[in-house]
Amino acid sequence: MPEEWGHANDIFDQGYRAMRKGLLTLGVFLVALAILIFIFPEFIAFLFASFILFAGVSILLAAYRVWKMKNRIFDWQDSFGPYGEGDNMRRQRTITFILR
Repeated sequence: MPEEWGHANDIFDQGYRAMRKGLLTLGVFLVALAILIFIFPEFIAFLFASFILFAGVSILLAAYRVWKMKNRIFDWQDSFGPYGEGDNMRRQRTITFILR
């Protein structure tokens, strides 16, 4: 019955087409890259340097986001008042007693 509707293996056909296009694109890209490297041998150095630059910038951005997150956490903790005074100290003692 699904064969009569014309889309019995639609999902598999679409997956196969996407895989075939991806492999063909990857092959063409690798051949073009090889040709560029043969023509311009210093192209390898540019590729490697650009990869290192991209990795360095990505790590710097991640470190900056972690640093900002740390500041937000400490700002959030400071909004509850100084640690160990008044009600905060009683809550801490209660929690410590419950955990023991």
